[in-house]
Amino acid sequence: MEISNNSKQKFWVSQAISLPSLIVYLTICLTLLISPLAFAQEGDTEEVIESVTIIGSVEDQKKLAGSGQIISNADLLKAMDTDIQKILTAVPGLYMRTEEGYGLRPNISIRGTAIERSAKVAIMEDGVLVAPSPYTSSSAYYFPTTGRIHSVEVLKGPAAVTQGPQTIGGAINLISTPIPNVPSGKFVQELGENGMMRTHAYYGGTSGNFGGLVEVHEHESDGFDSIANVGGDTGFDKSDLMVKARYENGDHSLTFKMVDLDETSNQSYVGLSQASFIANPRQRYGATAYDKMMNDGDQTSLTYVGDFESFNVTFTSWQNDYYRDWFKVSDFNNKKEHGEQDDINELISAANNGSANAQAILDGQLPVQIEYKHNNRYYTNEGYQFTINTSLGIHDLTLGYRDMEDSESRVQAHEYADQAADGSLSPLYGYVGLSGSNNRLRESSATSYYLQDTMDFGRLDVTVGYRSEDYDQRHRRWSDPAGPNLTLVRTGEADVRDTFTENDHTTQSFGATYEVNENLTLVAGFHEGMTPMFGSDPEEADNTELGIRYSGDAGDVEIFYFSSEYSNLAAECTLVSGAACNPDESAVFSGGSADVEGLEFNGSWVLEGDNGISYPIALAYTSTDATFNNSSESDYFGVVAAGDDLPYIPSSSMSLVVGFITDSGLSGNMRLIDVGSSCSIAACGPYNKIHAHTILDLNLRKALNEAMDVYMILENVTDDEDIISRAPSDGARSQKPRTIKVGFSYKF
Repeated sequence: MEISNNSKQKFWVSQAISLPSLIVYLTICLTLLISPLAFAQEGDTEEVIESVTIIGSVEDQKKLAGSGQIISNADLLKAMDTDIQKILTAVPGLYMRTEEGYGLRPNISIRGTAIERSAKVAIMEDGVLVAPSPYTSSSAYYFPTTGRIHSVEVLKGPAAVTQGPQTIGGAINLISTPIPNVPSGKFVQELGENGMMRTHAYYGGTSGNFGGLVEVHEHESDGFDSIANVGGDTGFDKSDLMVKARYENGDHSLTFKMVDLDETSNQSYVGLSQASFIANPRQRYGATAYDKMMNDGDQTSLTYVGDFESFNVTFTSWQNDYYRDWFKVSDFNNKKEHGEQDDINELISAANNGSANAQAILDGQLPVQIEYKHNNRYYTNEGYQFTINTSLGIHDLTLGYRDMEDSESRVQAHEYADQAADGSLSPLYGYVGLSGSNNRLRESSATSYYLQDTMDFGRLDVTVGYRSEDYDQRHRRWSDPAGPNLTLVRTGEADVRDTFTENDHTTQSFGATYEVNENLTLVAGFHEGMTPMFGSDPEEADNTELGIRYSGDAGDVEIFYFSSEYSNLAAECTLVSGAACNPDESAVFSGGSADVEGLEFNGSWVLEGDNGISYPIALAYTSTDATFNNSSESDYFGVVAAGDDLPYIPSSSMSLVVGFITDSGLSGNMRLIDVGSSCSIAACGPYNKIHAHTILDLNLRKALNEAMDVYMILENVTDDEDIISRAPSDGARSQKPRTIKVGFSYKF
């Protein structure tokens, strides 16, 4: 089923604009293939990570004045995951909510931050903020393609103040594939159930002062859900193309990076009523058959790294443009005919509360007109940043500065289809332009800087930090009449529709590590955290952590206590939040004060067996108590009583990985993920509960020779059908069914 030509106009204009970039990409690809790289001398094949990390090496991680974790390339290769939410279960203190089962649009929380669309986490790729609009609309439904990522860093605690602007929970930095030292490459081909196919290939190298890399990642699936009455595709097709080029001269290097991304997903916002979920947890309503997301983006960056005699400098300039249109079912124009609410999510709630008419409409048994909305967004994110690091006596000093602008332009339209009493759908008709869709332009201009000083007193290291955020934001409305000549207008003195706000915010941090002996280190830290909220006061929290690190022959163990005391828990309405607010409006809601505290455990060991077999074990566990401190009522948080739990923060979560490695090249892993119960809203009713659930995955890998591996992955071995999400509203969603994938990896 196709969306009308009118509705595709902006998408294909965006595609056409990107053609010159594609020509540049292909030119660089051909240049690399015929360049002297192919004749470089054999040498060190170790890959060089460009200076884009926020933690650094594993040794740096052990010295952090705060908690953090590196998920290395070797770790990623063990499970061949492409779902970032499963990858991050290896890190305690993180909570995830599944959206579509493939990790394309993850919902991530760090230490109790609001989970919707990862909006309260600083998401970066190679040290650059990659949320399409980090200050204006960080919950913009984009996440880098995990299948092409080389490694992952997670930073929590006071060290997160160096990143920002979201500093309450922490930061996630995804490291892209580095340029190899010598000509080399890799080819991965993967096939799986439900028409899944993934191809990942890269080639690059270094010759003299020059280096380059070309990388392609293609991933597609038909999806695992069926569509009632009418059938259709529920999968996705996503592609990434990345090009890197580097010039290096002694202690100075200049790296250019370009990413082109494209995605079409036949995905839906809509969950299921309880009755529908019990009947078939992996089926969508026929009304969602036209639902589709189309994404297109371009990212470029230029990074200079200089190692001077007394100080180091890293400077990056970037520009990210991202467009998406999530075309989705919005309303059922049925109030007069059937006595039910129009909104799809209200209809699901009515069905849960016993309305036979509401359930019949959802099941396609009553004739209604369905209204679909084009959730069009165009985002920009550009700027520059630099860090300067130097050592003076006992002081290790770092200064960081960032200057950037971002924006969100919303231009929404509507189309219609008729649902017959047999559940069939008419073709789309009645394209309606901009009227009544809260079309708007929101813009932010931000400068920030931080100072960090780590003082070495022998066994005791003390780190103090200071961060300043200064950001101006403007919100204007597009004029209502449809057409190509959009203008920003004021509709009258009584309805200005043009707001401007200025924000200036500073935070401090303190951290200390004490080396008891060569194996044991004590860690303590405190930091003030904030999250910018568009057009309103920022969310704020005071954060504390106390920890122990042990590293020895028996293994590595970290135990951390953490707490976050929110003075102003804030949220902006989104359609997937589960709240009763209107996502077309721009209001920020306050939940008052709240406390989050918990205990994190992270350990890894390797047991040596007979006949050259070793057994690696890794355990990540988090226990959390997250509650509101006061009673309140709002369209977002609903009716909240003091002591209610924060939504989507389970009381406990665990990831246990047990594997084996043999001298013959055969290895395997079992991963058990256990998530405690939670609720989708504070006032937890019977249809807001998310029960505790487990996920069991297995993988097996065999190295045929030094160049080629074959592998098999079995996800959700027990084929559980638990409810793992209720969003939006009361709509229930299930985890991905038992799925098998096979593939091979070839290095050349």
